[in-house]
Amino acid sequence: MKKSQVISALLLGAFLMGASGCFGVFPPPRREKEEHTLPMLRVQGEQVVDEEGNAVSLRGVNAGGLGVIEQWMTGFSRSSAEGSPYVARDHYTTSKVWIDRFGYDDTLALWENYRSSWWTEADFANCAAMGMNVIRLPFTYMDIDFDAVVSYENAGGFDFGFLDDFVAMAEKYGMYTVLDLHGAYGSQNGQDHSGQIIDRAGDVTFYADEEMLFLTAQLWGAVAEHFKDNPAVAGYDLLNEPVEKGNGETGKPHWDALDRFYDAVRGAGDGHIVIFESCWGAGGLPQPGDYGWENCMYSFHHYTNCSGEERFEEHCKSFSDRLTEVEAADFGVPLYMGEFTCYESEAQWTYTLDLLNRRGWHWTSWTYKIWGTSGWGIYNILTQNETKIDAHRDGYTETRKSFRALLTESNALPFTFSSGNTLFSVIRSACGGGSR
Repeated sequence: MKKSQVISALLLGAFLMGASGCFGVFPPPRREKEEHTLPMLRVQGEQVVDEEGNAVSLRGVNAGGLGVIEQWMTGFSRSSAEGSPYVARDHYTTSKVWIDRFGYDDTLALWENYRSSWWTEADFANCAAMGMNVIRLPFTYMDIDFDAVVSYENAGGFDFGFLDDFVAMAEKYGMYTVLDLHGAYGSQNGQDHSGQIIDRAGDVTFYADEEMLFLTAQLWGAVAEHFKDNPAVAGYDLLNEPVEKGNGETGKPHWDALDRFYDAVRGAGDGHIVIFESCWGAGGLPQPGDYGWENCMYSFHHYTNCSGEERFEEHCKSFSDRLTEVEAADFGVPLYMGEFTCYESEAQWTYTLDLLNRRGWHWTSWTYKIWGTSGWGIYNILTQNETKIDAHRDGYTETRKSFRALLTESNALPFTFSSGNTLFSVIRSACGGGSR
């Protein structure tokens, strides 16, 4: 065991607290001892295998917008108000505005109500109907350590109810969950999808901030302690897009931080697959042996920005080139396209999903659902009769009512291509479920 693992294990004894709470929308109250239907996954060479050594190809989608809002895709507006110190422009500042207006408890209740509208059992059923066997769940520290939103001095009082309930309901429908830390304390990249916008790359200090690194390692140690015996978790995605403002490539400072979080997981005695992300290509990750990483998978995100049928060839070349570049690095671990989209082009979607399958990559598209009409989401929320949520001006009851417009089953439709085929059917075919 590494020295850092020993330290992590000791820290866990001092900092871990019992987790409780309920998301209130997925399964009935949790049992003392969970009965699991999915086998634990592990890495064997360049494959993901189950307990009997059978190869498993993970194919699914991201539950984007559920654990961390991005205003463009979740129906929130950027807002400010005279006398308020916060511009509501991300998950963190929206939380701060609500705490100032409604108080701590009602803000917690608002986020629970939002999540119970954004994602219900019907959404799990939809994913299962597409033949998916995995959902990547982006979350931030704010979802399980909300006291830290008030002050980092309060950090460490973890409530795993949201994650527990999601994992349990995904398993009910035969799907694994990848737990993806999309937003670390203080923000690892300063972008809206981390939950906290930082305007300049030079002001993203996460990788040199001992307090933020410590708290994030503590979080991963707590997550590992809580889920280490749960086979319905496919793996831990340690840090989403871990580079300042998404500019440039990840390098040693980022890898050292990931190594610290890896040690926290292993220090808890957790044997789950650990997922390391590159920003953006093969040069963004070291060889696993350089850090002693084992039972791990490497993840890449690729957005070609080639929207439109007329850019089909350009898109295809960009995607194929990225896969070839990564494969040439010979990392010796399973490869995972954690995020990607093919916009509104049915031909691009069909080509890309087939390419990933033929090359043996695991994949989760971005994303399941969005506010608006586009191929960024398999489902599109109908917005023509709705206005976006204004954290500064909408009242508590009005905000709760607005959340109901986010329900898939009553206010969303599958994205439909010009041919009349749906993105639902294209992905279902790629997952082996035929056409629909």
